[in-house]
Amino acid sequence: MIEVPAGWSSAPLGDVCKVVSGGTPKTAVDRFWGGEVPWITPADMSRDRSQVLYSGARSLSDEGYRSCGATLVPEGSVVVSSRAPVGYVAIAGQELSTNQGCKTAVPPSGIDSKYLYWFLVAAKPDLEARASGTTFKEISAKRFAETRLWWPEPSEQERIVEILEDHLSRLDAGVDYLHAVHKRANSLRQAYRQSALDEFGAELVPLGDLVAKVEAGRSLGGAAPPAAADEWGIIKVSAMTWGEFRPNENKLIPAEKANARYEILPGDLLVSRANTSAYVGASVLVKEARPRLLLSDKSLRLMPAPGVSAEWLHEVLQAPGSRDQISRLATGTKDSMRNISQKALLSIQVPVMDEDAQTAVVERCARSAEMVGTVVDAVDRELRRADRLRRSLLIAAFSGRMTGASSDVDRVEELAEAMA
Repeated sequence: MIEVPAGWSSAPLGDVCKVVSGGTPKTAVDRFWGGEVPWITPADMSRDRSQVLYSGARSLSDEGYRSCGATLVPEGSVVVSSRAPVGYVAIAGQELSTNQGCKTAVPPSGIDSKYLYWFLVAAKPDLEARASGTTFKEISAKRFAETRLWWPEPSEQERIVEILEDHLSRLDAGVDYLHAVHKRANSLRQAYRQSALDEFGAELVPLGDLVAKVEAGRSLGGAAPPAAADEWGIIKVSAMTWGEFRPNENKLIPAEKANARYEILPGDLLVSRANTSAYVGASVLVKEARPRLLLSDKSLRLMPAPGVSAEWLHEVLQAPGSRDQISRLATGTKDSMRNISQKALLSIQVPVMDEDAQTAVVERCARSAEMVGTVVDAVDRELRRADRLRRSLLIAAFSGRMTGASSDVDRVEELAEAMA
């Protein structure tokens, strides 16, 4: 818990600022939408992480605004997403309204909007901890108003914001560089993978010539928590998205709906039938599988033909040449959910090679993965350190320990190490 610095004021947020909730008109009434009233939702705040927001993807008509519980808040108000998720923060760049998934703090004179913005960014862990709900966590207007706010006099607020944003801009530049290195490392791995396949493969055949059987899972219900070790679960799309099988990405299903025919086993080669445009058709090789975990309707199990290695076929499916074909053949109007049919997937052209060449490709890909993995692991460590530094900067700013001197960074790094 951060202590309030000596000489600063402190009070519940709702005693200092006007706290405003939002509302949504009936979505089926066309005349309520597309007018001149800007309207912000948590989805807008998720898509646009800018400090200042002027509008969202949709707007309200005057009639739509009057029909619901939305309230126009003035420029400089600070909007916080109160659900799905809790804790996105933005400053209103003009007079605007929000839906009920946002709570807005309208600061009085004497409280700088940017100071309040960064204070509420720093308060995200506290807001999340006080949120309630089962499917989605939400913080109510009452609990939001109970958030403890503390502040110095206005000139000190401005000084804190200036120093904090200077430090954070430097940190952001470093993080952008790390993300660029991460992306470049993954691109190199893809290049190595394609190079190995090009060296050993010449003739191209349809993928269906190398696959003996394809099994598709079933759809078994909506949102649910992950299954416990002794319960039946069904994998989500995210279990197949990141290049490795993630068995914890599953949801609980009733035991009576489970069909052991679709149980995932070690050695299975799985393909994501439906996913975002970047990951549709992504494959994973199951090295270890917990029991009672089933294929979903968005997953396919490919059983290689005799003489075809599952490890090799996984490398083939992940190679740029295959990924490009899958992307072109995927259907769907939204990038957020594209689909590849079994027929289309089995039609892509892939190299064919003997078992010795398959083994050589797998070994070469494993060496390149280890080399690239060393770089990626180092980048990931630095990104985690950057997250700790960001949190430490916020703690330092609102505990009166940020002076603007070069020693600030040393103090913040000490805080970050203590938080590790």
